[in-house]
Parts: sequence; structure tokens; C-alpha cells
Amino acid sequence: MYVCMAYVGELSAIASAALWVITGLAFASAGRRVGATIVNTTRIWLAFGLLLILHWFLHGHVVPSMSGEAWFWLAISGVLGLAIGDQFLYRSLVDAGPRTTTLVMAVVPGITAVIAWPVLDQSIGVWGIAGMVVTLSGVMWVVSDQPRSSGRVYPYPRRGVVLAVLAAICQSIGLVTSKLGMGEMGTDTTVGPWTATYVRVAIAAPAATLILLAYLRSKKDRTSHDGSLGRASILIVIGAICGPFLGVGAALVAINYIDAGIAATLIATSPIMILPFARLIEREHVGSRAIWGALIAIIGVGMLVLPLP
Repeated sequence: MYVCMAYVGELSAIASAALWVITGLAFASAGRRVGATIVNTTRIWLAFGLLLILHWFLHGHVVPSMSGEAWFWLAISGVLGLAIGDQFLYRSLVDAGPRTTTLVMAVVPGITAVIAWPVLDQSIGVWGIAGMVVTLSGVMWVVSDQPRSSGRVYPYPRRGVVLAVLAAICQSIGLVTSKLGMGEMGTDTTVGPWTATYVRVAIAAPAATLILLAYLRSKKDRTSHDGSLGRASILIVIGAICGPFLGVGAALVAINYIDAGIAATLIATSPIMILPFARLIEREHVGSRAIWGALIAIIGVGMLVLPLP
């Protein structure tokens, strides 16, 4: 138990990565049925309902008591990271597929670390940088391996890559601004991870709704709907619970205990975790290159988690 508590930040980051595997697969499938914009807006409102109940149960009220500065940074984090960034992400999942999208999203830790260094004054040192490089090298090697055959043809791969880059930038800024909004641990102004998640989602929900209305009015979301609303609804519920509810909460727990760059690197191992599901669900080939890449990533994770001897 003591060992688990000692690595609560690292374990939370890895749990977040696993939860986002489920979320990515669920939302990619749902997005092909009803459109990425509808998926993004619906899942945020579902997550908001769950978090509102949780916050009321834990604290006895629905409006958190926080400083104006905390509201400001968490608002930026919610709008950029959840409303805008995840809109880009889910559209990329539909346009380019989970494999290509996760490849591009592997740059999130590097962007996060670059932003966190001057903003949060988080210098992780040579050993931490080496761990990040090793981990990301393994991840990039795995997801850049082109499958021999694919069970699905994705419609707009180039546009999907551009959207994934924008999603990575928004997610990185969202992580750093979340840390700013949560404040320093142990101080009177500290905002807990679940309260921060609740505030982010509460502000992101109306912002995502405005994006949805804009898309519907301009008719830019032209995903072909196959009428499978029932199955899409189930997938959105699953994705909402695993992603913006549990996944985001676990990610904020992680950055509350460890440096944002390290947390983002551990969360970026989700492309490794998604491989067997890509084989079974997307019918992609997973060969020895994927296995070796996974081993390299695991070594990098160990360098991040374990102190320099």
C-alpha cells in the first residue's frame, strides 16, 4: 500500500492512459455514426452531470469556492483542452483513424514540457528528459509502423493529421493551465483534482454547445450518419465515463503529484495499450516492431518513475 501511495501520480497517469484507450475506440466508432461534433458535445454534458453529482456528494454544494485566478486558468483549460482540443481530436479519429491520431498526439509530452518549463518552472533534469525521449521513441516507433493491411479506409488522413496537431497543442496548454488553476499542493488556495475537473467540464460544456451550433448551421460536419443512434449512444456514454470523467480526473491527479511533462509522457503510452485493440477491432497488423517499441516505451516509463541510482 505504501508503494502505491508513493507512486500515486505515476499510477494515475498510467490509469488515465488506459482509460483514454477505451475512450478513443468508443468515440471513433460513435463519431463514424453520428459525427464528431455531436459526440464531443454530448460526452461533455454527460460528464458534467456525473461530476456535478460527485462534487455535491463530496462537498455538499455545486458551486466550488475558489479564487478568481483559479477560475480563470481552469476556464482556459476547459475551453482549450476539452471543448476545442477534443473537437479536433475526435474529428481526427474519424478522418485519419486511431493509429495515425495517436502517432501525432505522442508529441503532447514534449509540448507540455516546453510550456511547463518557463510557466511552471518545472525542470525535470537530464534523467527525466532521457526517460521522456526513450518513452516517446518507443511510442513513435510503434504507431508509425504501417500495417500490412487494414480493415478500414479513413476518408481524410491529411486533414486528420492537421487536426491532431491542433489537438495536441490545445491539450498541452490545457494541462499546464490546469496546473496553474489547481495551485500548489498543501496551500490554502489548492484546488483538488476532482473539483478542477468539474470546473473544466462545466465551462467546456456550453463552449462545446456553441461549437456544435456553429457546425450545424454551417453544415461543415458532414460525417455520414448510418442511423445507428442506439449503439452510438451507448458508445458515447462509455466514452464519457472513461474519458472526461475518470480519464481527465486521473490525469489531474497525476499532474497534482508529479511534473506535468512526466505525467503527459506516461499518459502518452496509450498508443502502446491500443495495439491489441487496433488488431482486433480495426484489423491492423501488429508485428515485431510494435512489440519492440512497446518494450522501449516501458523502459522509458521505468526511467521516469524510478529515481536516478
